[in-house]
Amino acid sequence: MTTVAKEFDAEAAVGLFSGVCEGSLSHLYRSSPIEIVPDDTIIISEGVRLRHLHIVRRGVIELFAQAGESRTTISLLGPGESFILAAVVNNAVALMSARTLGGTELMHIPANLFRKLLKSDQQLLRNVACSLAGNFRGVVRHLRDQKLRSTNQRLAAYLVRLHQQQGARGVVRLPLRKNLIASLLGMQPSSLSRAFADLQVLGVTVEQDRVNLAKLEELETFACLHQRVDATDATPVNRYRKVDGSPERLEKKGIRDHEI
Repeated sequence: MTTVAKEFDAEAAVGLFSGVCEGSLSHLYRSSPIEIVPDDTIIISEGVRLRHLHIVRRGVIELFAQAGESRTTISLLGPGESFILAAVVNNAVALMSARTLGGTELMHIPANLFRKLLKSDQQLLRNVACSLAGNFRGVVRHLRDQKLRSTNQRLAAYLVRLHQQQGARGVVRLPLRKNLIASLLGMQPSSLSRAFADLQVLGVTVEQDRVNLAKLEELETFACLHQRVDATDATPVNRYRKVDGSPERLEKKGIRDHEI
């Protein structure tokens, strides 16, 4: 199902397109189709040059990469987020693939038009610079987790961050299947199961998708979350306790940036 966009969702309006001039937005509206995409649909394949910048209006997108038989989740995107901005800005091939997790609604902005507007709309250019900078900082935090924390510490840090995002007291709901969480954290599903078992001594108990965190302070200390470094840019730094030390084709069924 594809329609022509009449207006951006509020999520998109406060992101890349916040403060962008009305003329630029109007041009984008007329040129950017909206599509409702079913579950487990490949939108982008790595190695392909992108012809669209995709905006998530509803649902979840998994960004992932593959090498031989190995596969890993790079990131998960929700409403208001875009992919893959760096490849579109540089007119370069995608370094990762993208697929839907559940039913997803996407806006497809023509890459050539987007790059053209970057040259004429200074606010859009500033927004893109901020978005790319935020993405880079997110990658650095992800690398810090992978290289500085053990398997158990990565899971502990994930649970602490999830607890802060959900605003619950001593309990979180896992938003993804456990195999996806394992991939996102850079481990095998069996390693995730062992990590959950090991964290029981720190008050972590699992009941299907519900995780109880009975000893949250001890879990935060074990994860070694730095008060300033590990807080996302949108997260107040005082939310962590102080830790000492340490080529694309347009098909009838929709727009895809991958080889078929």
